[in-house]
Amino acid sequence: MLCGVGSWKKQQKTKEKYLGFCYTGVMLFKRTTLSEKKAFIVLSVLMFIFSAQISLTLYIDSSYLKDAISRTPSLSEKAVWANPDDMVGTIYTLASLVTILALLTAPRILRRFGNYLWTLGILILHSALLLALSMFDSAWLIIPIFMIETALTSILYFNFDVFLERYSKNENTGAIRGLFMMIGSIAWLLPPFLAGVIIERSGFQLVYLVGATIMVPTIFIIMRYFSHFEDLKYDDAPLLMSHDTAKKNPSIGHILSVNFCLHFFYAWMVIYSPIYFHDTLGISYGDFGIIMAFALTAFVLVPYPEGRISDKYIGEKELLILGFLLMGLTSLAIPYFSSHALSLFAWGALLFIGRIGAATVEAMAETYFFKQIDGGNTELMGHFRRSRPLAFIAAPLLASFLLQTNLITLSGLFTLLGGIMICAIYFPLRLVDTK
Repeated sequence: MLCGVGSWKKQQKTKEKYLGFCYTGVMLFKRTTLSEKKAFIVLSVLMFIFSAQISLTLYIDSSYLKDAISRTPSLSEKAVWANPDDMVGTIYTLASLVTILALLTAPRILRRFGNYLWTLGILILHSALLLALSMFDSAWLIIPIFMIETALTSILYFNFDVFLERYSKNENTGAIRGLFMMIGSIAWLLPPFLAGVIIERSGFQLVYLVGATIMVPTIFIIMRYFSHFEDLKYDDAPLLMSHDTAKKNPSIGHILSVNFCLHFFYAWMVIYSPIYFHDTLGISYGDFGIIMAFALTAFVLVPYPEGRISDKYIGEKELLILGFLLMGLTSLAIPYFSSHALSLFAWGALLFIGRIGAATVEAMAETYFFKQIDGGNTELMGHFRRSRPLAFIAAPLLASFLLQTNLITLSGLFTLLGGIMICAIYFPLRLVDTK
């Protein structure tokens, strides 16, 4: 439901009231009216910094949780899980539930505080929680902090969507989204390698301290450029899409399914590949960081050219099918590769091809979805961004159950994932292409 004039006035009064806590900081900067081009540049800088922090910690989170659980006997003794691997999956599931609750309240908070003030507050809290993760040893503290920090990550992506969609034109959505994703993806390249080196030399906690430091500039950038941001009228975001919304946007359901399958792939890989490569294959965190740094170059090479292709030539449907096919086949190949003594380059090449598929699906899903909406459609944006936490609930729940019941081995998880990704081709086949 759209907020009315009275609600808008209430929002403005609330914003003025709560803006007081950061008023002094804002006054250090001269307010700037942003053109579309300048807004895109500033948002790209924000995304670059934010992506660097996410990349630094994302592929070590599961190992850090497992390590913290192992070092906290009072928790592991009381746990009902057979081993820490199963417990890690459950923690990700609970973190995703927190994320969904946060995204459900997003439009209400946007109407009350506005996107600028809300984003500023979350950036400050996000940095503080990363600092906390670098300070504590007990899993009793690390687990709840991790869950909240994970939720804040998804909320910040949602907030950046609101900013970017406010300054974007629909006819350039593919190029804009592709370039935006490419810039963010450049920041993903070196941090996994850096994280591996830090862990080998100094342990996990220093990685989170570096992450907290990286996030500090984003606070000042938001204060400098977006304190004047003019909010739109934001839709509510119910848990389930209404019948009227689904009828009005027939392709939205299919692209939401595409996005869910993509994040299911990410969840499976993010949680279990670091554990599998380190504990089963004996690959060090430093070497795993090298593999991921190479694989993640796909996210730099793919989004922008494919965004332009989708705008001008073949559309998104065919590229989505290709992406899922690459994700499926490379996942199926992981157990086969594991039976051979392969070089880091061979592993990097395999994961690189898989990430080409993932980058293709991500770029085309974003392009297709944001061609259907405008900046005020926070209901649909909420559904789109909730695909990630929903996938991070479904993936570890399924994997934990299969591992706990001994129905599958850790390597068998990747075979199953490959089959799921190939079956996911069904959803792009159902799309009405934009070309």
